[in-house]
Amino acid sequence: MIQIQDRAPDLILTDAKITTMDAELPEAEALAIKGRHILAVGSAAEIEALAGDQTPVVALRGRRVIPGINDTHNHLLSTGAVLNEVSLYHARSIADIQEAVAKAVEAAEPGAWILGRGWDESLLRDGRFPNRQDIDEVAPNNPVVLERVWNMLLANSAALAAADIGRHTPDPPAGQLYAGRIVRDHLGDPTGIFRDRAKQMIKDVIPARTMAEHEQHIRTACHAYNALGITSVAEPGLIPEQLRAFQNVRTAGDLTVRTSLCLAGWGASMEPHEEILEERFEHVGLFSGFGDDLLRLDTIKFMPDGGMGDRTALMFEHYLDEPDNFGQFVVSEDELFRRVRWVHDRGWSIDSHTCGDRMQEIVVRAYAEAQTANPNPHIRHRIHHGYFPTERTLEIMREHRFPALATIPFVTNLGESYVASVGAERAARTMPLRTYLEAGVPLALGSDSPVTTYNPFVGIYSATTRKTVTGRELGPEECISREEALRLYTATSAWVTFEDDIKGTLTPGKLADIAVLDRDLFAVPDEDLFRINSALTLVGGEIVHDALGDTATWG
Repeated sequence: MIQIQDRAPDLILTDAKITTMDAELPEAEALAIKGRHILAVGSAAEIEALAGDQTPVVALRGRRVIPGINDTHNHLLSTGAVLNEVSLYHARSIADIQEAVAKAVEAAEPGAWILGRGWDESLLRDGRFPNRQDIDEVAPNNPVVLERVWNMLLANSAALAAADIGRHTPDPPAGQLYAGRIVRDHLGDPTGIFRDRAKQMIKDVIPARTMAEHEQHIRTACHAYNALGITSVAEPGLIPEQLRAFQNVRTAGDLTVRTSLCLAGWGASMEPHEEILEERFEHVGLFSGFGDDLLRLDTIKFMPDGGMGDRTALMFEHYLDEPDNFGQFVVSEDELFRRVRWVHDRGWSIDSHTCGDRMQEIVVRAYAEAQTANPNPHIRHRIHHGYFPTERTLEIMREHRFPALATIPFVTNLGESYVASVGAERAARTMPLRTYLEAGVPLALGSDSPVTTYNPFVGIYSATTRKTVTGRELGPEECISREEALRLYTATSAWVTFEDDIKGTLTPGKLADIAVLDRDLFAVPDEDLFRINSALTLVGGEIVHDALGDTATWG
C-alpha cells in the first residue's frame, strides 16, 4: 500500500480494478481520498482499514477506475456552443443536413440565426458539397451558417443577404497569404461555400455571442465532458472576452474541467486583427504557467498552415491530382521564425497547428532555434496534429523534447477525407503514433473538438485500430495498445503542461481526478469502446458526475 500519512479519508473507493498509471503500483483494488487529493492506494483490506466512523465507503463491484482524462487540445467553449446548436457530425447525406436544420428552424424564432457545425463532404452519399439552395429549401427565412468540420462554412441565401454578398462581391484582398475564397457556380454566383479566411465575411455579421452565452457554453461542455471522465483540457486559441468567461464560470464555482488557457496568436481563422497581437502579449505582463491547478495560462497558439481534407496543409509532395498544389503558408517562413522567437523571449510556450510535413519541419526548426538561442526550462513548445513528421522533424523533436499532440479521433472521423486528398498510401502514414514513440518523441493525445468528437474512447479506438468510419484501416502498423493510449491521455498529457507532479496518475498526494468507467476499457471488444461512459467522475475529490445508480454499494 502507498499512503501519504495517517488520517481518516473523506471517501474510499473499493472493490475496483484501478489502473493508476503509476509505475510503483500499476494496479490496485482501492483508493482513499482526503480533501482534494489522493490519500492512499492499495488493496481493499488495506484501504478499508483506514476508514473512520464517518468515511463513506463505495464498493464499485469490480468497475475499472482510471485517472481523469486530460485532453491536450480541446476547444471546450466552442464545443459547448455546438452542443447547444445544430450538430452535423453524423450527417451522411445532404438530406440529413436538411433534416437537422429544419428541426432547428421549427424551434427557433422567426428570422433567428441558425448555427451549426460538423458536415464533411467526403462522407456524404450525394458525392458533392451542399449548397445554399439545399438549405434555402428548409430555411427560407432564417439566416443559416453551418461550419464544416474545419476551415469551410456553408451559408444560405438569407445569411448571404445579411452580409450583402452576391455575384459581384470580390474574394478577400489578393496579396495575403491564405486569403480565402468564395466558391461560385458557373454564373459566378456564390454557392454558399466559403473557404479559409473568406469565412470571416459571413462571421462578421453573425450576432456576437454574449458573455452569458459564452458562460453557458462552458457549463454545457463541462457537464458533457465529466460524463466521459474528462477532467482536464488545454483550450486553444482564445481571445480576451473568452478568457473572462472562463474566469466568471470559475468564480461562480461551475468550472468542473481543469483548463489550461491557450491564447489566440498568429494564423488563419484565429485573431482577425493581427496587428494588435504583439501589443496584447507585450502588455499582459504574464506568461505561461500563471494561475492555479483549475485555471491557468498555458500557451500562445500559432496556426501557420491549413488542413489535409481541404488541401491547404503545407506539404513537400503535391495533393492527389493537383500537381501544382502543395498547400499554403499562412505566414512566410521568415515571419514565422521571427514571431516564434518574439513569443519565446517573452516567456510563453507555443502550440502550433501543423498538418503538412513541410510546415511541421519548419515549425520545429523555429522552436529549436529559439530555445537554443535563449534556453528556458519553463517553456515547452509543442505541435498539434503532426500528421507527417519527416526524419529531420523527428530528430529535432526528440533532441529538444518538443511533444507532439496527436488529435487522434481524426483518424476515424476524418480519415476518409485524407484518402481523398493524398491517396490511401500517404494517408496511412498520418499521425504515426508508433513511429513517434519509437523515435523517442514525447507524445500525448487530444481531440481538437469540435472539429471532431471530444469522446476520448473514440480516440482510444482510433489509436488502437486505425479504422475510419467506413472500416478502412489506415496504417495498422502505427497502432498502439489501449494501455499506451490511456497513458497518452493521462500521465503524458500532464507532463506536456508541466503538471505531472499534481495529476495524470492515481498517486498519493496528487489531485483526486478520477473516472470510474461503466465498462472495462481493457476487456470490451473494439466496437464497444465507443459506448464507454464514466459512471462516476471526481475532480479534486469532488463528485462532478454520478451515474452509478444501483451498480455500486454506498456504506
